[in-house]
Amino acid sequence: MNEFRVAWLFPDTLFLHGERGNLLALAKFAQRAGLIPQVDKVDFSTEGFVPQDYDAIFCAPGEISSFQTVLNWLAPYKQQLADYVDDGRPLIVTGTSVGLFGAHVVREDGSSFAGLGLIDTEFHENRDVYGDDIWFTCEYNGKSMEIIGNQIQMGDFLIGEEQPFGHLSYGYGNTGKDRNEGVLRGNSIFTNTLGPMLVCNPWLTEEIIRVGCAAKDYDIEDFGYDMKLEKDSFATKKDFIETKETNLTNCK
Repeated sequence: MNEFRVAWLFPDTLFLHGERGNLLALAKFAQRAGLIPQVDKVDFSTEGFVPQDYDAIFCAPGEISSFQTVLNWLAPYKQQLADYVDDGRPLIVTGTSVGLFGAHVVREDGSSFAGLGLIDTEFHENRDVYGDDIWFTCEYNGKSMEIIGNQIQMGDFLIGEEQPFGHLSYGYGNTGKDRNEGVLRGNSIFTNTLGPMLVCNPWLTEEIIRVGCAAKDYDIEDFGYDMKLEKDSFATKKDFIETKETNLTNCK
């Protein structure tokens, strides 16, 4: 039986918004695919980090004030991480931490610093924090799907010519000024979506497992997972969002 290895980047530093559920979802779906899940914490005490050893890498949101220290540690692994993404492997980054992997982070006070540059983006910290639901359509691993979750937007995510991960049906997205959500580079996802996203949208979790396994030619079993509960939950949330949007429109 093959292992499905997940690297969890800096869980004790990048720990905003309870994203631990995403790791639990990855582990559960790997198990359902007939694999042995293994989640490794990768942080300042880790020696000999090799991204290619992992079937998926996950990075949760953190305080922007911690980014420079994290970037200093990740800098020697920049090329390996870039190769991982370019090879079509799944690096999943949520919330503020998308800024770590872009070209620049611009603080609210006007100061700035360089990110890892795996994607050609800029993250601009906002004075005010925005929070709301988010709902969008996307395509991942050749499958079209809808994603729903929450967003706590501490900054705007300027993606330039990068391919957006999704197109908004509701929510703020990258800047609040267009319908773009996140960035998709190969099979790596950089998204504003919290929730945790992989618990609320197991159809995406399943495809991430498939992508991770394809890189190593793992034979995986049928997931055999009844998603009725999650689909019903999605429908309820969608109905709530549509009702909320109608009420807000009527109030204007």
